Amino acid sequence: MEDTKFSKRLFRKFLVSLETMRPEQWNKDDFEAVASLFQGLGHEARLALLLGLYEDKSLNEIAEFLDITRGGMQDHLEKLIDCELLYRPEDSSKTYDLTPFGEFFVEFLLENEEILVDAVDELRVEEGKVQEAVDKVRSQVDDEDVPVSEKDWERKIHSKKWEQAWDEIEEILEENE
Repeated sequence: MEDTKFSKRLFRKFLVSLETMRPEQWNKDDFEAVASLFQGLGHEARLALLLGLYEDKSLNEIAEFLDITRGGMQDHLEKLIDCELLYRPEDSSKTYDLTPFGEFFVEFLLENEEILVDAVDELRVEEGKVQEAVDKVRSQVDDEDVPVSEKDWERKIHSKKWEQAWDEIEEILEENE
């Protein structure tokens, strides 16, 4: 367990050093390594796998929760291994276990779960308000036979949603600092 704490400290130092570096000073390998870690986190099934394994859930329990077959999970497990978030321990009863990177991200998610969920919920509320307002305007514009593409409507909703939600989400995210 002490190795895990040491690895977490090293990883945090690594992230802090990347934060203080200007992007033009980053080594291409640094970009690739960090991007790979985030690719592993880039799918809800992989996040659920990491969280489930962290909490010692069986692969069958995780598959049932995700409503996918055990075979359907295999690609996600392999991606997590490729991204250095999971490994296959040789001297353990476990088939898969989290690397220190995997533990770091799971603990970050668990520590910030409420904040992240609140911020996402706030964004959804604002998106609903914007969608409603845009739908009203859109019906008027459609009646006037002014051509506006679907992509333009989506961009408008996305921009307006952030303009309206920015301060509230920023406040939610800063509560934990």
